[in-house]
Amino acid sequence: MAEKKQNIKRTAKKRSPRKKKPKIILDNKRVLLLSALIIFLCAVFLSMAFVFSSPKKEKQPKVQNVEQQVLRQEQKNKFAEKNKVAENKNQPKNVQPEKKEAVQKPLEIQPEIKKVPVEKKSEEKKPQPVSKQEIKKDEPKIASVNPPAKKTEEIKVEKYSIPPAKNGATLVFIIDDGGYDTYNLKLYTSLPFPIAVAVLPKLAHSKDCAAIVRNSGQELMLHQPMQAQNLKLNPGAGAILPDMSLSEVYKQVSENIAEIGPIKGLNNHEGSLITCDVMKIGAVLDAVLDNGIFFVDSRTSAQTKAPQAALERDMKILERDVFIDDIISKDEMLAQIYRGLGIANKNGKVIMIGHVDKSAKILPQLLNDMYPYLKQKGYKIAFPSQIQK
Repeated sequence: MAEKKQNIKRTAKKRSPRKKKPKIILDNKRVLLLSALIIFLCAVFLSMAFVFSSPKKEKQPKVQNVEQQVLRQEQKNKFAEKNKVAENKNQPKNVQPEKKEAVQKPLEIQPEIKKVPVEKKSEEKKPQPVSKQEIKKDEPKIASVNPPAKKTEEIKVEKYSIPPAKNGATLVFIIDDGGYDTYNLKLYTSLPFPIAVAVLPKLAHSKDCAAIVRNSGQELMLHQPMQAQNLKLNPGAGAILPDMSLSEVYKQVSENIAEIGPIKGLNNHEGSLITCDVMKIGAVLDAVLDNGIFFVDSRTSAQTKAPQAALERDMKILERDVFIDDIISKDEMLAQIYRGLGIANKNGKVIMIGHVDKSAKILPQLLNDMYPYLKQKGYKIAFPSQIQK
């Protein structure tokens, strides 16, 4: 029994510390107090932060809103300026000062906007058409809206490097190799100035092309084929060949004139071999004289005897000065035309030759475009028959 009592006492002593509940209650109170203090301090800190930070956050949107108003007003002012330029002619007195007041309203709400750089830019761009005197000052600026038309005219005058005409400079354009195609031919016959078209004989469209040229009012010529010094080149049907007699030459030329005619003149197609033969080219000139037409030496050879044969017959002939389209390039053709202008200013006239199909994509349009400027610079354009004396 004594041992049991001792064991009970021991167990009681061991369990007693576990039953000290008041200490646990005290610890919970402290935790609650500490947590309450922490919550209170956090609340105080947040409220202070909100108090000190809220005015700054409120000011920024105000400034931003005012800046947006100013920017919007700038856009309205720019649009108003454009409308004023168009309306000031008919309504110079109807100025709208209310737009300036619309810009001033944000200044009354927030005077600190003067420090914003956006407003300074807007002040520089603001229109100030309040008084009638200021409107009169703006009128000359409005008059400067229409001058672009005069400037474009001045630019057009300088589009080509055309020198002023001298010595009554007269230009003659002959377009060779008609007879192959009627479409390309019409590109030349529709030009608004005099040209001559030389049509080849005995082609499928020779007579059609001759009729188109004649009906257009342009000058019709026979483009007489002749043998070149290069015997491999075929001059085509109706040509003057080296083995022909003088009577055969005369007969062939007369036959071709009758086919294409009535015509005003004749020039040679190729023919460097025939024009260098004074007898053969003389027979050609005999047919020219008998038919009452003029002759243009295309000068396919520098050794041509056509001038000598003409002198023997006491007749005057014309001579080609420039081949425009030896090279199919707009720049090269333009350079040859400029060269022709120089010859015309020196000698009083120039004969320039092109070809119907060879340069149809460039030359008709180029000549049509240059014509107003040539006319403005004082150049005359004539038929070959008009310059023969």
